[in-house]
Amino acid sequence: MQMAMARSSSGLAYPERFYAAASYAGFHGSHNSTTTVSSKFQNDTALLLYALYQQATIGPCNVPRPSSWKAVEQSKWKSWQGLGNMASTEAMRLFVKILEEDDPSWYSRASNSISESVTDTQVNHYSDEHVIENGNSFPDTKTISTENGTLVETQDKDVVSEDVGTVAVYDQWITPPITGQPPKARYEHGAAIVQDKMYIYGGNHNGRYLNDLHVLDLRSWSWYKVNFKAENEPQEGQSPAKLTPCAGHSLVSI
Repeated sequence: MQMAMARSSSGLAYPERFYAAASYAGFHGSHNSTTTVSSKFQNDTALLLYALYQQATIGPCNVPRPSSWKAVEQSKWKSWQGLGNMASTEAMRLFVKILEEDDPSWYSRASNSISESVTDTQVNHYSDEHVIENGNSFPDTKTISTENGTLVETQDKDVVSEDVGTVAVYDQWITPPITGQPPKARYEHGAAIVQDKMYIYGGNHNGRYLNDLHVLDLRSWSWYKVNFKAENEPQEGQSPAKLTPCAGHSLVSI
């Protein structure tokens, strides 16, 4: 299959998301930035945001230690120096994470002034061959249910599949006929593709960590949510067992 240029605007990615967060927090590159940030956050948070901003935009702290008479400059220097050789990409991620913990709705508030960039992406060219994995074509579509908290795969012979070879539109993006309820928008989620299914777990939604598992069947283009049941019923007075909400993790197939 041959595809050319694609346009995407699915939200701000890094580093644009970091710069939007920095601007919202009050970092504008001017001498008054620190004063603006200090007025918005608690002292400890403001110092950490300052250090992460410096680490992300400049790198490790190599400036001389300020005079002991300048208490504020000393605190800022110590906070930045304490980050050591942290990578700028990690500093950006932590900056946004701390801002979201302090102000979970920052992105929705700033979205009115944020111009989401639309990028032109060069997509690789593919042949008209069918998708093959490990020398074999994808197996018949299966559905996934849960039993005692464990994923159980069962055969589903009623699903009509459409492979890549049936696509007749080239050199442009098309929207497949998605069915089912898609998961809510999120980022920092874990995702993995196992044979003909894509699994998505957890993630960050407006500063709130999620603990849901969703599956997209890549042959029938249908979304469905996987519900878990605890193996043992909770005793009286105990809450039902739940998956741990998390974000910034990876989903690994073993």
